[in-house]
Amino acid sequence: MKHPIQILIADKSGEHIFASVTNHLLVLRASDGKLIGSWVDPVDAQEFQEKRFKARMEEQKKKEEANEDENAAKKLKNNKKEPKVPAPGPGAPTIYNYIRSLTLSRDESYLIGTTDSDKAAVIFKIDYSQDNCLSLVKRQVFPKRPCSVLTTLDDEKVVVADKFGDVYEIQGKDSAVVAEKDLVPILGHVSMLSEVIVAEHDGKQFVLTGDRDEHIKVSHYPKSYVVRNWLFGHHEFVSCLQICPFNEDILVSGGGDDYLLVWNWWEKKELAKVELRELVAPFLTDSHLPPERFFREDSPREICISKVRVYEQGDQKLLVVLCENTKCILTFSFNEDMSLTHKQTLSTTDSIIDFVIVSDAVLAAVDVESEDNLLQLFRFDDSCSLHHEDSDLTKVISKSVECEVSGRADFYPLYYISSLRKRSEH
Repeated sequence: MKHPIQILIADKSGEHIFASVTNHLLVLRASDGKLIGSWVDPVDAQEFQEKRFKARMEEQKKKEEANEDENAAKKLKNNKKEPKVPAPGPGAPTIYNYIRSLTLSRDESYLIGTTDSDKAAVIFKIDYSQDNCLSLVKRQVFPKRPCSVLTTLDDEKVVVADKFGDVYEIQGKDSAVVAEKDLVPILGHVSMLSEVIVAEHDGKQFVLTGDRDEHIKVSHYPKSYVVRNWLFGHHEFVSCLQICPFNEDILVSGGGDDYLLVWNWWEKKELAKVELRELVAPFLTDSHLPPERFFREDSPREICISKVRVYEQGDQKLLVVLCENTKCILTFSFNEDMSLTHKQTLSTTDSIIDFVIVSDAVLAAVDVESEDNLLQLFRFDDSCSLHHEDSDLTKVISKSVECEVSGRADFYPLYYISSLRKRSEH
């Protein structure tokens, strides 16, 4: 059987689809599903950790040799044993070799991903005239594991957020790599970061960040130490931030709460609140209960919003919503006052891992144990309702996936957003 597809994105024209499966990147033509580009991450997590450790030991040794302190010199002389590479202890999280996030530059000439194995951002030049349209420009390693990545409005810089609360910027189009010790954050949170986007107002750029502590922070860019405002309205972590293309002052946010919020982020105004529990409840299972350690008899099944996207057809504007590990897609219509009206709950046969809007359709990666079909296609009709459509496209794309596994136990993480939820022993 094949490993499920974990991430799906597409270009604005809907002509090309980009997918990740474990440590594989695929570029596919949307018209026929043909594979036109691919890349396999060659970095092995354990080898990388060993190299990093040995490099640090060499640096430490040089410092000690330069130290004129007699005791330090004697200690160095007597210590002939080579230090062992630290091994993860019992209960330590597994380090996977997979693509954690994926995005396109705004001019769609570069593909940018983040890797879990060596805590890096990988930047690819896209050239559709080549047999393999992907060519690696550079691999920039960061001190902590990146969790979100995007470019500035002019594509000159790549903005990378790590899970420990720091946001960095690097040059996006040249091959120069910055030494890890020389990387300086442009802004930080005291909490784990979960999402970062760049927005514009009156020609000025702003960085919007969401974190585990329910905050949305709006910072000036490039002077990111200047905070314009905070958006308070969530009670759980914020994992989704989506600027509406029809009005870039409108922001939709969601995460671990039972609701979505619609904001005018520039004016710091909450415009609408959309309750989801009643709509999603039929699709929640025991997998949505808290971990056994935190489970109580009255514990509710928990909702985690994993993705929100905007779809426009004529004068109709829709919000498409996915809750983690559920067999449904929700759609809402935007009203003139930016409130949302529920339009459709589309039930699916399998849990959806990720989705992407391609022209007038939703292409969804599904959680299946399958050899030949890892995707489902749903098309919008004239009234903007979604309907399942049998398509050879899903089968052709699935054939391009070469990641074979023996069973579900070998799947890499498919649902990880729920791990952002803070727990209490009491």
